[in-house]
Order: sequence, then C-alpha cells, then structure tokens
Amino acid sequence: MKVRWLGNAALEIFEKKHILIDPNFTVDPLKEPDMLLLTHEHEDHFSPEYYHSFEKDIEFYAPAFSLQKFDVEGIEVKQGDEIDGIKVLDSDCYGSDESVSYFYKGLLHAGDSAYFPEIEGVEAIFTACFPDYYEEYVSAFKRLEPEIVIPFHYDPKEGLEDAEGLAERMDNEGIPNKILEPGDSIDI
Repeated sequence: MKVRWLGNAALEIFEKKHILIDPNFTVDPLKEPDMLLLTHEHEDHFSPEYYHSFEKDIEFYAPAFSLQKFDVEGIEVKQGDEIDGIKVLDSDCYGSDESVSYFYKGLLHAGDSAYFPEIEGVEAIFTACFPDYYEEYVSAFKRLEPEIVIPFHYDPKEGLEDAEGLAERMDNEGIPNKILEPGDSIDI
C-alpha cells in the first residue's frame, strides 16, 4: 500500500479505494478521492473548499462535532466503528471536542493526538510532533513497536525543528523513523 504525505496531517492512500485523511494540504492529491476521513474539527485538518470542489459523490466520514462545525454532509464515526476495513480508534486531540484516529492495514494515522490506543500489527505511524509531548510519543512507540514512525503536522519551512527534535528522541531510543517532505510517499 502506498501512502503519500500531502503536508500538515493530510495523507493520501492508494488502495482499491483512493483515500484522503485530514484533507487540508500543501501538496495536491494525485487524483480525486473515493473516500475522505477526518480526525477532528480543527481547521488545519479540513478544507471546506476542497470538500465542495468534487464533481462526484465522495464518501465522507468524520466525528459528529466536525460535521456540525463545518456544516457538511457525511457519515458520523466514533471509536469502535469500522469502515471498509478501516478501524476508528479512540483519540485525544488537544483542544478538540471530539476526535478519532484511523488504523488501516498496518497504518496508524494519529491526528493531533499524543494518546495511542492498544493495537496490534502497527507497521507505520504518522504522528504529530509537538515538543511538549515527545515523552508520551516515544513511550507509545516503544509499546506499539512500529516498523517506522513518521512525524507530520508541522510546517517544513518553519517547523522542521519539531520533527527533527522528535526524530532525535526516537533515534536515541532505537525507534525507526523518517522525516518526509510533502509529496513524498512510503510503501507499507
């Protein structure tokens, strides 16, 4: 499975269905998605303009509060739901009224959360890299033992030091990690 980082917390997943998670990006997706997933209601994770730009119907899943805040149509998701093999997990995003994480075929998209639920089979984690939570991140990664951790949710021009700081902490603990540029992809 190919996963492409589009900037901030936006991921483009190439599978049977073309999936975008947290569609507010700095690099355009390669094609129009079949499915959109939103982790929470922060405006840096969702572009209403992008949502309204589609020429076809798109499956859109988000927590209820996000659907209400952005006044968009979609299907409400909550912890414990599953969508076409995508598990909806508990999350705790700072300053969010309602948030979730998504787990799909070894990929964990953690949104803004520094909380990582117990889950087996994690191959890759895309994680925020807020310096105040480095210890929580590293502790969770040691517990989950992913094959790779990729910091995201930072501005590559002005916030790269946040990603580098987390990468250094992970290096010190022997946690495999990689810093991507927007538009870069990995295979899982």
